[in-house]
Amino acid sequence: MNLAGKTVLITGATGDSAGPVIRAVAETGANVALTARSAERLDRVANDLGLAERALLVTADLADAADVDRLLAAIRERWAGVDVLVQLAGGWGGGQRLAETDVADWDAVLDSNLRSTFLVCRAVAGQMAARGWGRIVTVASVAAERPRSRQAAYNVAKAGVAALTASIAQDYARQGVVANTISPSIIDTPANREGSPNADPSRWVTPEQLAALVLFLCSEEAAGLNGANVPLYGRV
Repeated sequence: MNLAGKTVLITGATGDSAGPVIRAVAETGANVALTARSAERLDRVANDLGLAERALLVTADLADAADVDRLLAAIRERWAGVDVLVQLAGGWGGGQRLAETDVADWDAVLDSNLRSTFLVCRAVAGQMAARGWGRIVTVASVAAERPRSRQAAYNVAKAGVAALTASIAQDYARQGVVANTISPSIIDTPANREGSPNADPSRWVTPEQLAALVLFLCSEEAAGLNGANVPLYGRV
């Protein structure tokens, strides 16, 4: 896999499963831009991966359109623009049935998962189309296809991410932009192990498996796979 000379924006770069994805992308020779909300955690990730002198680190709230514009401006200032978007930003929210779900909690889950994906994809899709090449990889969840109880907002948000990505594929396929979604089940992270102490994490998806699928979807070999929602369910 060779992304040398391409600029890859990875959002949610401080998430538990982001490290292997960032490492795999960096090893291709790509220019790497990383974003998350915490500057301290971004610095720590870049240092841990040996990318402190190479990666562009930009803090941003991706649910804020002005922050997304500032992020893209910083990338354009250093490189020509974004060739590949890997949208890892988002997070789980839930615990209540619909009647007990607070409106603010509903909005927060949709903002962190769906609104953020919309704003970042909107910011990069046009420039990719203008240049005649682009890759967009979003991350949804098994919940997009198999909604679970007590997480209505999360179910809706992740289904929305998949539908949005398929819409991008339809809008820009003729201009060389390929957009696909990955829908993992439980990913083997420290937080998930702590939250499910009696589970068997050997059956879960590993961050390395997620990274390998991200790289494939960014490749020329995957150019014919456009608008797909790819399941990554492990053995659960």
